[in-house]
Amino acid sequence: MDFEFLAIDYRHPVFSVAMLLLVVAAVAILNHLLAASKKRRQERKLTRFLSRFDSAAQSKDYKALLISQPDSFNSLMLLADIYFKSAQYPESIHIYLALLEIVADKPRRVEAMTRLGRSYHRAGFFQRSRDILLESIKLSARNKEALELLLVIYEQTKEYRRALEVLDALEEIGEDYGRERSFIKIKIIENDPLLPPEKREAALLDLQKQDPRLFRAAFEFALEHDPKGAWLIIDEDRLIDALDLFWRAPKAYFNEEEALKYPLLRELYTAKGWINAAKESAIFELDALIKLGESKNIADLSFEYRCPRCMTSFPMPFLRCPNCLRAEIARVEPVLVKSAKNDGGNYDASANFY
Repeated sequence: MDFEFLAIDYRHPVFSVAMLLLVVAAVAILNHLLAASKKRRQERKLTRFLSRFDSAAQSKDYKALLISQPDSFNSLMLLADIYFKSAQYPESIHIYLALLEIVADKPRRVEAMTRLGRSYHRAGFFQRSRDILLESIKLSARNKEALELLLVIYEQTKEYRRALEVLDALEEIGEDYGRERSFIKIKIIENDPLLPPEKREAALLDLQKQDPRLFRAAFEFALEHDPKGAWLIIDEDRLIDALDLFWRAPKAYFNEEEALKYPLLRELYTAKGWINAAKESAIFELDALIKLGESKNIADLSFEYRCPRCMTSFPMPFLRCPNCLRAEIARVEPVLVKSAKNDGGNYDASANFY
């Protein structure tokens, strides 16, 4: 009996289609197996990574809740945010660790890792925060929030070269970080032990020419290392940013000829009693001291530094707000206080004069 009618010629179209479908199916199956294997490797890696953090053992209650109620992710994230905002960072850390051990969804995992890094940072664990954020960036390279926080950490740990690398990554996303770059360059110059003071001053002045907002940093450095030269780089439009520096500078640094060129400095030094060149000032605190005349020694000026973005005030100047972590030049705000000369030096310098 002849069975040749059952044979399909390998050149037959049906054979070609069958082979194509077979290859596609084999590729799909192989791709699925590889993806599943990669996912298992990532999960094992993440488990090993999380085991480094001793708080993971304290997250068992939240893990049990997630296992019994898989839809509780958003509720737990909200609870963790509440703990974070109330500065209960250990509790927020426990929740984020529990979420990371149970949740497999990539976007949710990236979100939880980013917020965990934020909690570790606020709790003062910079190394842990950095490790978590770097791990989250591996999962999502365009994680802007993680990159911005990583930038802050590198600044705080004085790893300025790495901070510039992070800025490069942020600018690849398409946003302008020119202010942050200028601030980091200031810190690189100020903290370079191999750069002589005169070269550091020249570098700061070059930066100031590129960005006039940096006047305070350049003037402060010059005032410390070259007091006479500092008066020659004054930018009248930015004097308000350095009001406290002029007020607190010793009289040996005072240059009356230069001070008389600028209305604000005439008001400030008249209020201080070093010259008599102003009758009033638009700044209330200076105006009050000018009006006191010879009795001005009953009062003095202290200063607060306010973030123009979140409006939080601090006792020390900053280039990055300690509260909102945004790169901002602190707004200098004078405050009237009792004079140490009048009170024998025993007074609370932070107390409002009124």
